[in-house]
Amino acid sequence: MINDTDLLAYASDSDFDDDTHGSSDNTGSEKELEFEEYDVGGSFDLNAGGAENAFGIITTGFDPLEVTESGSRIAGYITTDHRSQVRLGTYVIVPYEDEHLFARIWKLQYQQQFEVDDATEIHSRRMLRSNTTAELDYKFLAYLDPICILYEHVPGDGSSLMRRMADRIPRPNTPILPVTEKLKIQTGLNIPREGIFLGHLSVGGELVRTHASPPTVPYYLRNDYSMGDPLIFRHILVCGSTGTGKTFLTKNILRQFMSEDNRYQVRDNGDGVKKNKNPCLVIMDPQDEYSQLLEDNSELISSDEHNMNSESVRFGGVPSTKTFVARVDGQTYNGRSRAEQAEFTIPFEMVRSNSWLIAAAGLTELQGIALELLLEDYFKRPGTHTYNGFIEHIDDAGVRGTYVDNGKIHEASYDGIVRKVRNQAFRRVFDQPATPITEMLADIFKAGQICVFPTEYISNTRIRDLITLTLMTVVVDNKLNTSGDALVKETPMILVLDEAHRYLSKGAGEHSKRIISKFADAARQGRKEGLGLFLITQDPQDIDETVFKQVNSRVILNLSNDAAISAMKVKKEYEKRIPYLKKGQMIIQSPDNSDVVEVIGLSKCVVKHV
Repeated sequence: MINDTDLLAYASDSDFDDDTHGSSDNTGSEKELEFEEYDVGGSFDLNAGGAENAFGIITTGFDPLEVTESGSRIAGYITTDHRSQVRLGTYVIVPYEDEHLFARIWKLQYQQQFEVDDATEIHSRRMLRSNTTAELDYKFLAYLDPICILYEHVPGDGSSLMRRMADRIPRPNTPILPVTEKLKIQTGLNIPREGIFLGHLSVGGELVRTHASPPTVPYYLRNDYSMGDPLIFRHILVCGSTGTGKTFLTKNILRQFMSEDNRYQVRDNGDGVKKNKNPCLVIMDPQDEYSQLLEDNSELISSDEHNMNSESVRFGGVPSTKTFVARVDGQTYNGRSRAEQAEFTIPFEMVRSNSWLIAAAGLTELQGIALELLLEDYFKRPGTHTYNGFIEHIDDAGVRGTYVDNGKIHEASYDGIVRKVRNQAFRRVFDQPATPITEMLADIFKAGQICVFPTEYISNTRIRDLITLTLMTVVVDNKLNTSGDALVKETPMILVLDEAHRYLSKGAGEHSKRIISKFADAARQGRKEGLGLFLITQDPQDIDETVFKQVNSRVILNLSNDAAISAMKVKKEYEKRIPYLKKGQMIIQSPDNSDVVEVIGLSKCVVKHV
């Protein structure tokens, strides 16, 4: 019988220590298997120190090599010393004479080295008693998915590295090399070299490491005008199940937008000239967590700060954080915010152009039309317009008779409207003793300010939803309408909506229909108006399709719901990973920024997080 040592003798003139290669024969001297010398031509450096660090070689020993317009078939043999280092998704380089094939491993396979039937009862019992299988008894094959060709735009200038589609086939026996240069990875995956930091590139939950310092590869979201508008204005979605770290990650991302040198172009309505301004961050906070953006994280140590500075990661609290609290009768905000606080109320006057704000659930189509008529006539009356005044108005028997007797509104519809609009929740939120929000626009929408609107202190769900929808309406209407407030229109805005599925769901109801319509308009026009949507949800499948399809960048944490995973529409190889993502791991799908990649977020929050 031919043993491993006999086989290896054909590959080298030296003897080998059989224990090194897993043989049961303990004779031989300790020497290592070396690759046959390979000339790659030109002055190309074999990366990572040469062939001794290669995973293996491109092979045609069992399958032809081919690259076509519709796909490719490229396989490599992985040597025994490197088999434990190779994972699905590992990025590799295959050199040509003057270029490089950048690829990822999409399939791993064992094949028998010799003709033997190991699917027998005798063999299985023998292996169960004493498994003496040598690694060299099997071929370990890695199949490569070509991503691109890397080449130098200016020969000899390593900083001019560029990418094009994979249009060349590698030669047999070419080394398959690990990628240890940060620039090659960033160029190969089309990742910007600067922008909004989201995390570090990883494969299978392990950080991709290079020879740079720090060794990690940062993942940035494009945030300049070199290839169009910054991607925040084409909107971001962060989704993940409860407990996967959505708030932690979101704080880290949002903090990156709030640096003094981060400015966006907006049109000045006065002279039409574009100006550069810091963004205003408007956060709908249902769990009272985002006001902590004001404070530093005391757990950060000097080494953390050094690494963050080296990768342009912003950290530390934002002093311009302010909390805006809705005045609700019978409720008091005693939250964790240490930021400056200001109270506001929702004036009933807003209902003049937003009748749906008091369109309670269950109104029929005819009742909705009738309510519009009642409100229109009420706001034509002189004097102050309040919720209590409107209720008194429609309760008046004379007013009822005017509409019912003249056939304008059927009596059943009229009485139904009165019952549904006379709601204690509305009475507690409209026209409270505080400054109307419509008079606070200059205080809220300031460039460079974080505006947090907490709602956790409000026990009534309908009131919480009404406040959130009102604030969303204030932002969207003033941004998109030609008659909107000039200050709002001229300030770059990032509107952060936590629990987005509650307000943008596909469900029926006047509230849902109206707000979805507004957000769909905002999503379509946000790019030119300087309005970015930042949506956070655990149920992405419930977000209306008209809004969802406008979101360009999707950050996907662990999801266990099949419907939620399917809704994200990522490539199959990444879709299968989603249920196994650990806390802080994410899949990023942003077609205008990079290829689909796996990323690990920072292990520490850049601001306070408890």
